[in-house]
Amino acid sequence: MARPREFDRAEALTQAMHLFWQQGYERTTLKDLTVAMGISAPSLYNAFGDKKALYEEAVALYLTTPAVVVPQAVGEATARDVVATIFDVAVREYCSTEHPPGCFVISDPLLDEYRREGLQAIRARLERAKEEGDLPVDADVEALTDYVDVVLRGLSSRARDGADAETLRAVAEVAISAWPAGRRGARRR
Repeated sequence: MARPREFDRAEALTQAMHLFWQQGYERTTLKDLTVAMGISAPSLYNAFGDKKALYEEAVALYLTTPAVVVPQAVGEATARDVVATIFDVAVREYCSTEHPPGCFVISDPLLDEYRREGLQAIRARLERAKEEGDLPVDADVEALTDYVDVVLRGLSSRARDGADAETLRAVAEVAISAWPAGRRGARRR
């Protein structure tokens, strides 16, 4: 008869996610994980499989959290509102005390696929904005997408280095003030 688990699997997974978020996959050791999760190596293997499987499950958990910035914003009415919301959510989440600072996806090199997906979602939304006249006809959607990406990476990096929400919010306000105006009457934030 198998012994029942003596730990909360969901809590252990959250701890693993936070550790991967802080250190990345490569720098996180099995010992780091067992200490953070409060379980033995055999328990980790029995509950989650190997380190790679645990990492994949931790990433899947992360993708269900409010810390994932882009999906919360792409439905906004105007391109400016999309970008302002992206920056607002980023500032809130990158400085949250509920999890490690910064962005998990931005900070771990292994998550490049998710970074590309986020950029594609932003690019597609900005293309739509340009087609609808919400961005100037000569707007360079690739450059604007890269602009949002660079600002997000900078906000994440600064948060990881200890910058507070007030500092990041000031940067986000400067970044959004540089956003190109669309047609007259477009809603501005």
